[in-house]
Amino acid sequence: SPYISGSTTGIASSYGVGASSLAPAQTAAIGVLCTGITTQPAAAGYGDYLEIANLQPSIGTAGSVVTGTRICGAFFNAAATPQTTHATACSFAIPFKVGVHFDEEESIKASPIASPDLMKAENDPAATKGAGYGYSGFYLNYWQNAC
Repeated sequence: SPYISGSTTGIASSYGVGASSLAPAQTAAIGVLCTGITTQPAAAGYGDYLEIANLQPSIGTAGSVVTGTRICGAFFNAAATPQTTHATACSFAIPFKVGVHFDEEESIKASPIASPDLMKAENDPAATKGAGYGYSGFYLNYWQNAC
């Protein structure tokens, strides 16, 4: 979960890694959307992502193997569909580890960014309802539960 999770437009959270997964809104992105490649000029901002083995969208009592291990976007949320809020994600992988991939590019567009271009830019100044700036990185809370 993001350490700082704002709920006010214009105040960014402590998680922002890459562009939104949908054009019309700031959202989370997972799996194949987080390609590791930022294309220029400002065509797609998915070059940065976190990789968490066996990433789960919710807390549970038993793990199941999932293939979507990459997470990027303006919100930290591992749900299968794009979300507009932060949420706790889980992993049952042992050992627990977080991989980080940042490419050498940023996808920056002139402000204001029109809603059809939110998947192309990592710098939405509106930071809609606590979304993170896609170039800010991450500051996450994490904890371990007994198995």
